[in-house]
Amino acid sequence: MISRITLQTQRSTATSSVLAVIGACLAGAILLLLTGHNPWTAYRLIVERGLLDWDGLSESLKKMAPLLIITAGLLTCLRAGIWNIGIDGQVVIGAIACGVVAGELVGDLPRALLLITGAVVGGLAGSLWALGPAVLTARFGLNEIITTIMMNYLAFNLVSWLVKGPVKAPDIVTAQTKQIPVQDRLPDLPYTDIHIGLIVGVIAIIVVWLLFRETVPGTMLDVLGRNRRAAKHAGLPVTRLIIGAFLVSGGAAGLAGAIDVLGVFGLFKASYQPGYGFVAFALAYLARLRSIAVIPFAAFLSVLVIGGDAMSRRADVPSDFVPVLEGLMLLFFALAVWFEGRRSAA
Repeated sequence: MISRITLQTQRSTATSSVLAVIGACLAGAILLLLTGHNPWTAYRLIVERGLLDWDGLSESLKKMAPLLIITAGLLTCLRAGIWNIGIDGQVVIGAIACGVVAGELVGDLPRALLLITGAVVGGLAGSLWALGPAVLTARFGLNEIITTIMMNYLAFNLVSWLVKGPVKAPDIVTAQTKQIPVQDRLPDLPYTDIHIGLIVGVIAIIVVWLLFRETVPGTMLDVLGRNRRAAKHAGLPVTRLIIGAFLVSGGAAGLAGAIDVLGVFGLFKASYQPGYGFVAFALAYLARLRSIAVIPFAAFLSVLVIGGDAMSRRADVPSDFVPVLEGLMLLFFALAVWFEGRRSAA
């Protein structure tokens, strides 16, 4: 009986998330009409480029990799009731750390060891960048939203200064680190040009799913997220749990930045600011903080991002329309949650 009720609840919440996406697309269509654009043409171009075209689909799947990794880490914070708004800063810190170290070690290490080293360095850099807000929140009670936002500003300016000065590749005009040759980057999946970072992303999601489903730390994080005061009274190690969740989330963000360097760009540029943070929050909440549900929503948003570039060029729709759609999804999601609350109260 309980399992049947749980299944019905999961179906209801999944339906609400899908309806939120549909509502956002309909609202986006109205905005396109009001601004003199053809919604059918715009959405058709998104689907054709991001899903039906093989090159576009490959780009969409590549885009999924960092989103899955980041969202997997973010879920550990959100389910513990912690808001890690500093994801974008942790991503760029991980990316530049990987770019510098891997760029310097090219030719000195075998390919496999070079990639592992770059990924580990990126993940550790992201974790260390999250450590400050983690300690301030866990030990001193500071609001993590404020501290992580401030760390974002610091990260963006720090990496900009570093890549334009101390770690800039010599004899190159562009502000960038040393380039990693194509043959030393992440290998592709068989018969595709999609790097194995996608597999890393799926594994990260599965690991987080197992964490909350099968382990004691996952259960403690859930209890912490539901009621921090009750968790303290129950004797749970709240300080360690908060710091641990931050380190996992920051490490995942740094690893995602490293995956971009090792699998896509081969270097770090001053212009690298992918803005994964907002998308990761949208993914986490559309998936209702359920790990496995992140995968289909990540695929959808990746198609939206890649197809949105083609829509912007060929239909003369501003590129900012895709972030507007993502914002509308969260708005409609909030409305869906409100209606669910009203219905359950009745």
